[in-house]
Amino acid sequence: MRPLEIMDRDMVSVLDLVYESVVELNDDRQPEMGLGLAESWEVSNNGQVWIFTLRQGVYFHDGREMKASDVAATMDAIAAIARDESREDNQKGLYCKLPDMISSWTAEDDYTLTVRTDRPYYGLLYIMTFPVLQAQSIYDDNPPGTGPYRMDYYAPGDTLYLSGNQNWWGGSIPYISEIKGIWYEDIDAALTAFEAEEVDIVMTRSTSALRYRGTISSRVNVYDYATRQLECLMMSNAKQLATLEMRQAVVYAIDKSRLITGVYQDMVTTTDTLESPASWLYNESTVRYEYNPQRAIELLEGLGWTDVNDDGYRFKRTESGDTVLNLRLAYYDEAGSTLRREAANEIATMLKAVGIQTTMTAYSFENAMKKLATNVRDYDLFLCAYNFDTPPDPSFILLSNGYGNSAGYRSDEMNALCQELRKAYEAETFREVWFDIQALAAQDLPFWPLYWRDGVVLTRYPYSSVRDIREYELLSSIEQVK
Repeated sequence: MRPLEIMDRDMVSVLDLVYESVVELNDDRQPEMGLGLAESWEVSNNGQVWIFTLRQGVYFHDGREMKASDVAATMDAIAAIARDESREDNQKGLYCKLPDMISSWTAEDDYTLTVRTDRPYYGLLYIMTFPVLQAQSIYDDNPPGTGPYRMDYYAPGDTLYLSGNQNWWGGSIPYISEIKGIWYEDIDAALTAFEAEEVDIVMTRSTSALRYRGTISSRVNVYDYATRQLECLMMSNAKQLATLEMRQAVVYAIDKSRLITGVYQDMVTTTDTLESPASWLYNESTVRYEYNPQRAIELLEGLGWTDVNDDGYRFKRTESGDTVLNLRLAYYDEAGSTLRREAANEIATMLKAVGIQTTMTAYSFENAMKKLATNVRDYDLFLCAYNFDTPPDPSFILLSNGYGNSAGYRSDEMNALCQELRKAYEAETFREVWFDIQALAAQDLPFWPLYWRDGVVLTRYPYSSVRDIREYELLSSIEQVK
């Protein structure tokens, strides 16, 4: 495994035990001095020069001391991966934004790193959360880290072994001395192993795990955790969905509560914006579209879509004849899960109730990503998901030329706000601009946020009383149990 090339966000919880970053986030997902490999940092008055003072006495698992030159070399490697034209954007790993946001970096001495940006940028501290690797081992498989655990063995898709780092700079001896990770073909196989007491911890986003809630002994605990995966209904801002009224009619016709309860079994958190309600960046005053099928019908009829022959579907009479209101609904299946397919079927049923016919198309994840990355929009609606980093940078889906703007959304006001967000330096300024973006996106409806996916962790005694489980620190949360 090469940590800088990791694409699987679920693996981050493992890597978090083995590799550490210059900056670590606190429980509120905000950067905090003293948590990471940097003891402190300071920034110039113009917000473009950052100086990080690294800890002394931090050693990689092979015994070599971590130096600023290792951090600089790691950043060099991330930049090289990000600029590799032979890779697609979705193949460049989770840290590929670094060279877009940072103009230069220099190891001034063994424990001082200077980072420069072209403009003031609040998200710089979040960019510095990449795993720091040893300069001479960056491109090795399973390179040594500095974290509380070392990687002893890793077979992709099979098994990994971690053992506690007794010389960790943090000072505490790992509560769990050894961790064995096992990949299963599907969640049912993992749950079978859990029931047979072959594994002690299961992490999943599948609703299959919910059957354990309140049904088994106190020796098993069930914990929910919030993710940064946003499920949304992408709406092609063209053809039949070119008008705001038509997009509003679609969302008024959809009952989120049926999807949340009936499909996802309350394993999601509803939202009306591009931000999680649990975040300090959430704008609770954005426009909300409550389920209102009668309002949907009024909007459709106002646009000239009527049921001319009482067959339940709406038509518009034109000089060339009657045109049926048919929307092409696409979605992609997750491996081992039918949840999104079930949600798409429910949406189609709800749209039918107001007279909108749908034609559904299913894609594999790989084909869906290719489809969404092109300008060939042979769909009107696309049920899909996006992973939003912290702090969020929505420009990839909201900028007119954003590489992920599959809706074909065009707004000069939104373009200006996205640029302003990327230049924001202070936390409060960033928050204000992000509030404006959330409000404008809710108003224009280039797509409709549905809910944030939740995950489930099952733990078996003695790994109980876990507190504050967060998406990318799941194993760390369990390790902290005393």
